[in-house]
Amino acid sequence: MIAETKRLIPGKQIKYVVNTHHHWDHAGGLRAAYAEGATIVTNESNKNFYERVILVPQPRSLSPDRLSMTPFATTGPGPGKLETYRERHAISDGTQSIISYNITGFNHAQDMAIVYLPASKILISADMGPPPAGAPATAVNANAVALYNNIKRLKLDVGQHVPIHGNPSSQADFERTVGPVAAQARPAGGEGGGG
Repeated sequence: MIAETKRLIPGKQIKYVVNTHHHWDHAGGLRAAYAEGATIVTNESNKNFYERVILVPQPRSLSPDRLSMTPFATTGPGPGKLETYRERHAISDGTQSIISYNITGFNHAQDMAIVYLPASKILISADMGPPPAGAPATAVNANAVALYNNIKRLKLDVGQHVPIHGNPSSQADFERTVGPVAAQARPAGGEGGGG
């Protein structure tokens, strides 16, 4: 991914990698990005684990990776940085913004984040859908309902969903498919804000 990014955008450094959560399939490339000098952005609940395990640049003799082969592997912290947040983190170049939000009411991972690009109205999510457009109510799981509730709680103006696992979907399709299930899941008199 690093090589492809450099090929598509030559002459630019990868400055940030926004991590949705700590699971291996979402954190597996962080060491390589950190070795490149990128700032890893993640929930503050990951700070201790990432500093002590994930981003430690110690040598690895059985399966060396990019970070373990840097000059920093025996002398101290790696070339990248770690930025953490509790509820919200924003990155902006003055024109475009990328905002990470910790979500609530989601039991897959307590450190889960969604990433929102307000100018493009794009929402990036991991491990929570959305289900295919027009899917029956039985195909809408609790993860998709949690995503729906968090979009409402955060008052995000979403046009397009880009899931890390799954197929892109419009917000209109997401509303039609998940909205009725989310409405049924709300406690009587509750807002359904996801906890």
